[in-house]
Amino acid sequence: MSFDTPAAPSNGTPAWPWRVAVVVETPELIAEISRAIQELNAPCVFHAAPSSSPIDISRLVDRERPQLLFVELARAAGPAAEWINVVRAGEELPLVVAVHVDAEPAEMIAALRAGAAEFLYLPIRPAIFDAMDRIAMRLEARQSSTVERGRITGILSAKGGCGATSLACHLPAAMRGAGFAGKMLVADLDHQSPSAHRVFRSAPRNRLGEAFESVRRLNSGSWPDFVTSVAPGIDLLAGVGDATPPEPWRVECLFRFVARQYSWVMVDLGRHLNPVSWAFLQNIEELFIVTAPDVLALFQTRAILQTLAGRGFDRDRVRLILNRNQSSPQDFWVESIRKMFEINILSVIPNDVAAMNGLPRDRFEFPANTMFGRAMTKLANRLAKPNGPETTRKAA
Repeated sequence: MSFDTPAAPSNGTPAWPWRVAVVVETPELIAEISRAIQELNAPCVFHAAPSSSPIDISRLVDRERPQLLFVELARAAGPAAEWINVVRAGEELPLVVAVHVDAEPAEMIAALRAGAAEFLYLPIRPAIFDAMDRIAMRLEARQSSTVERGRITGILSAKGGCGATSLACHLPAAMRGAGFAGKMLVADLDHQSPSAHRVFRSAPRNRLGEAFESVRRLNSGSWPDFVTSVAPGIDLLAGVGDATPPEPWRVECLFRFVARQYSWVMVDLGRHLNPVSWAFLQNIEELFIVTAPDVLALFQTRAILQTLAGRGFDRDRVRLILNRNQSSPQDFWVESIRKMFEINILSVIPNDVAAMNGLPRDRFEFPANTMFGRAMTKLANRLAKPNGPETTRKAA
């Protein structure tokens, strides 16, 4: 028998990220499966007849490496369990979706006992879309288990005006300049006044809420719909002003997903600790608190540190950044603040108003050759060390 290996469809929508093959010969089943695959823009790598030799189909699977196989097991050449074992050659992939013309209980039980992941029958649509969502989650989880988890850092402003959002946006660019090769994400989870898109000179694409709503279906193929590429190797997940936190399981799922997609995730938590930011904080490995050399900011910093301690947040996971510092009292402020909070200061960022005012208005640009840029680069070099940030006695 001659096997057909069609090209992947291209209808302008993001491609379903897993390779599909179809081993079906009933025309009605072929028509509905093919149409659904085209709508999902899934790459279909071959069609074959189930009555063909399972060894021949196994060779085709070995050559084309599909992760998902639609199979009409009722027409397969041999018992279902034996057929699947021969075709997969003892491997766990491809996952098999058994298809049949009707909801015959005996066929369904036989297929599932043989190792099929799903069972579908006419009409295939819309059940096929839910089935492929479930399959995508299983494949994504399987792939993610072999990928090293990325680092998730939260950044919290002691009060409004401390410049935490600006640091959250410029730090990934500084990391890139320091030689950090991994892909990075800035997630704007500031529910009060999300503004990372302004720093990046990007049109607001408020997709955070949709990402939480679609968290069960997120995969590497659909993820570009939710983020904006703002610089080489840096994506932005833009937030919306919403005081209602999503359910904890949605937060956990989203953070687990992005940790597998990016080497570093910088989460802008806005200002102050509140129920919304606290819901996100449970999934963050380390927290940068951005404060400034003024009485109110330092008062709020103390309140945040006390709240974190009272809720059992490990103090070793907290870093302090002194932003917008004036040059003359630097040594005094650094030592005084260190003693006041009994915590070392990770970095001191100068109050370089000229650098910030001189940035282009139509595009994002990291001001490397400025006091601000050099301080950020120094911080990035420290963070890029394999053992993580070093909290030294003398600040940057």
